Amino acid sequence: MTDPRSRPDDRPNTGSPPIEEGLRAIEGEELPENQDAVLEPDEIVDPPEPTDTERYLGEPEKVEHDPDPANILLDGGLREGETDNPWIASDEGQVYVPPTDPPVPPIDDPEANELDVESDLTARVRDAFEADSATAELADRIEIGTIGGVVVLRGVVDEIDDGDALVEVASGVRGVTEVRDETEVAGL
Repeated sequence: MTDPRSRPDDRPNTGSPPIEEGLRAIEGEELPENQDAVLEPDEIVDPPEPTDTERYLGEPEKVEHDPDPANILLDGGLREGETDNPWIASDEGQVYVPPTDPPVPPIDDPEANELDVESDLTARVRDAFEADSATAELADRIEIGTIGGVVVLRGVVDEIDDGDALVEVASGVRGVTEVRDETEVAGL
């Protein structure tokens, strides 16, 4: 005679929900009888109150909230308790989420990586040099080249401070991501 404990349990399981309900719960869907077009008060997402640091700085974060929690990260928004401001993260104990740059596809054109002396960015940098009193006299003596958003400065300057002034003015031009100072100081 075989031991009855070794046989599989073939009794009906009446305590568990039907498989359809389990699958819908995993997918995050409501059953048709539980769906409605009316929001309950606890389903409405209010915009977060500004933190003490935001009030102190005078610039509260402007975060647009999508009521669907699945879309918060897709839209680039932040969830409750997250910030992309390091001051607020350290002062308020929130999670710091650093900003991310969008992916940039590589350029297949080999000439695109060469120094572009006649670009629009180059002209804007030269105009900024001519408009600033600290760099106006240097504007004609400096060779300005750009590679994407990187500005390369070459030429001879009178003092080390002149190179620093050129870098400062060029850094303030819209579209400049980096400035490389390759200038030489006369007499050194």
